Amino acid sequence: MTVLLVEDDAMVRVTLADFFEAAGLDVLEAENAEDAMTIVEDEAQCIDVLVTDLDLGPGEDGLALAKAARLLRPGLLVIYETGSPELFVGHAFADWERVFHKPFDPVALTQAVLALEGGAGRPAPRRQRSAGARLAASSL
Repeated sequence: MTVLLVEDDAMVRVTLADFFEAAGLDVLEAENAEDAMTIVEDEAQCIDVLVTDLDLGPGEDGLALAKAARLLRPGLLVIYETGSPELFVGHAFADWERVFHKPFDPVALTQAVLALEGGAGRPAPRRQRSAGARLAASSL
């Protein structure tokens, strides 16, 4: 299963990517909605789940990203991670959407991603990162 992880905080993105990869998920990373849409628009990329921060800084937010991505990939499952739940005011959730409120346990998020496809994970190659980038927080 392939996850498109969109997170503007580099340490959170690296940490989550490490947890996802350790669980056997393939991970594509983007730091903003524009970069994420470039990946979504690439038909050669397989994407099963979009995990996106809600507040991505300048540009589109996670809700707008999910809407645009689902137009191109109607079966895409979406998990939002947010420290700003007020941004969901007026949003009607669909059955393909889930939310994790910060701080959250990265293991729980990883398990939620695996559960979306019945937990069918497989070993994935590890990326090389600096020792500092490999530090993981117990909760994000």
